Amino acid sequence: MNTLGTFDNFFRPASVAIVGASPQRGNSRNTLVRVLLKHGYAGRVYPVSPSHAEIEGLKAFAAIDKLPETPDVALVITPAPTVPGIIAECGARGIRNAIVYSSGFEEIESGKEHARELKAAAKQHNCSVLGANCQGVWSVQQKTMLSFGSASLSLESVRHAPIAIISQSGALAGAMGNYLQSNGMGCAYIVSVGNETCLDALDVLAWVVEQEDVRTVALYVEGLADARRILPIAERARARNVQIVALKSGRSALGQQATASHTGKIASSHVVYQDVLQQAGVIPVDTLAQALAALEALTFLAPPRASNDTHGGVSVFGTSGGAGALLADHSTEFGVPLAAFSTDTAAKLEHILPEFARKANPVDLTGQINSSPNLFKDTCLALHADPRTEAIVVQFASSGRRGLEENAAVFQATARDLPMIASFAGEVMTSETTNALREAGVMCCADPAATMRALSLLYTRQRMQALPKLPERPLLPLRAAPRDWAETMQFAETSGLTPVKWIVLRPGDHAATACAGMVYPLVVKVLPDVAAHKSELGLVKLRVASAQAVDAYAADFRQRLGRPDMGVLIQEMVDEGVEVVLSCLRQTDFGPVIAIGSGGVAVELYRDVAHLALPVSAAQVLAALRKLKLWVLLQGYRGKPAADVEALAHAAVRFGDLFLACPELLEFEINPLIVRPRGCGLAAIDALVTRAHTAGGPNADTN
Repeated sequence: MNTLGTFDNFFRPASVAIVGASPQRGNSRNTLVRVLLKHGYAGRVYPVSPSHAEIEGLKAFAAIDKLPETPDVALVITPAPTVPGIIAECGARGIRNAIVYSSGFEEIESGKEHARELKAAAKQHNCSVLGANCQGVWSVQQKTMLSFGSASLSLESVRHAPIAIISQSGALAGAMGNYLQSNGMGCAYIVSVGNETCLDALDVLAWVVEQEDVRTVALYVEGLADARRILPIAERARARNVQIVALKSGRSALGQQATASHTGKIASSHVVYQDVLQQAGVIPVDTLAQALAALEALTFLAPPRASNDTHGGVSVFGTSGGAGALLADHSTEFGVPLAAFSTDTAAKLEHILPEFARKANPVDLTGQINSSPNLFKDTCLALHADPRTEAIVVQFASSGRRGLEENAAVFQATARDLPMIASFAGEVMTSETTNALREAGVMCCADPAATMRALSLLYTRQRMQALPKLPERPLLPLRAAPRDWAETMQFAETSGLTPVKWIVLRPGDHAATACAGMVYPLVVKVLPDVAAHKSELGLVKLRVASAQAVDAYAADFRQRLGRPDMGVLIQEMVDEGVEVVLSCLRQTDFGPVIAIGSGGVAVELYRDVAHLALPVSAAQVLAALRKLKLWVLLQGYRGKPAADVEALAHAAVRFGDLFLACPELLEFEINPLIVRPRGCGLAAIDALVTRAHTAGGPNADTN
């Protein structure tokens, strides 16, 4: 089904049927009618009720097949057991779009069968169904408010702005819509997707990002089905200069499965979502307040002006040295660059400002603003003219309202080609002033931290616009998963993760002969299928200097584990390089993902790991690595040589492709993987593999 086409009828219907409408004020079945009429819907409205002839002044019809025309959308608000039959009636009447508000479906155990029947009816009758258990949609420009929510009823009017809200929570959708309208920002679309019985949040998102009246989208999700679909949708959004912001609940939720690997233990659902959303170019936020603030900044502020100068950044001036210092602190906290003024600008400021004023960034105008009223204007114009200025902040300490109003014209003119923020120290402007300035591209922030957070969002969006595109290449042919250490190392070798030289010392073998071709000192340890975490159990011995010691440790391991027939792994030592963990996990909402980050025994302690949905490109891997603390080590730290990052990126791509080609694999972790100096490649030290049974269940055996 082409959902993009069908969604037009949800938001731009010429006619609407309300099935289950009621004349009784105060209930949802009546509120649905009143909201639609209150906000000036210009189309035709057909209440459907077998027991009433008129509802809210509109002629009611006894059944769907009695309607005078086929409406573009049916709003269904009847008891859950009746809904599948009503959808079948809609299909028979030719209605191809329906919103089901009724509860009593997936959210309760006894409603699961109703949900199954609803889904089957929608599929059989080619009807696109939003819901069930939702609060509907707002389409502000079309004055199509298909909702019974209290926010849509209480608002006297609605204001249009290029903002969309898509939410898996109906109450939060209404609350965000109410905030946007009450605070003078407005919105274009609000969608409560409810249980997502048929259509889901990503179906809606794919439609929303194509709309000409959308610049930003806020997405509230608890979880996504086939979440990887967001990657191409977000890529399309970036191409259209639409920014998506996502608030995901469930930060404390554990991963979907018990796992033996290090990266599996730290790959909670929330962590994977945060990382893959950023891979997609979606900005994740942690709170509802952050989501709403992000919508304001990303919708109404201009993008940072391109300076193409390493000294470029934000220019700050104001009336408080203390508040300016706070802004500088928060710029560091949020990664916002401050501009270093050019020589010409420095000379202008020497002329404009009193001798005792601070003329470096951030500029302190001092109390002279009371006797020199042009200080605000002249300083703002001087900073705007500096080619290194990418955004401007004016910081007020007191009497901010007067200073803002007196200089509003110059601030508004400045905002035409770069972000302009008026920052305050606790003072709150009137809604009329705030709204007028916002419309002109000037944002008012009541706190220096909020100011720099807003600017950080603009720079984040700028970086995300330059993200690499999704890889397009054929999948590798399917292959069997590795069954033992030799096959595991062959998998690594094929990926470009060269295994360190190794042998398995069998009972009866002697190291003097078996290890004759190896370079001492050696590592002696048990194989992963014997113990997943060998170091914690004392089953790894490093820097073993002689064949006799190798034999002794091997014998000790066999005795301690009661495994006299056990093979013991012997490897050469690798000293030079950076320890990395590289792991693939299959069972996430995004499907298979690859994790890469700081490796070794402390991977769970540092948690310096990034996750990417597979398949990936080398450019995506490098972009993920640059966000990690590990990147500093890879570049060469304290005299160490730079690591072979290019080899790591290309091997990660190949490793991920091979993992995709082995559907039996649930997890495959290489840890540590030593990234040797540039040009010297990689060395795979240890590996842990978890397979699925042929029947589909997890296999506890690891290699």
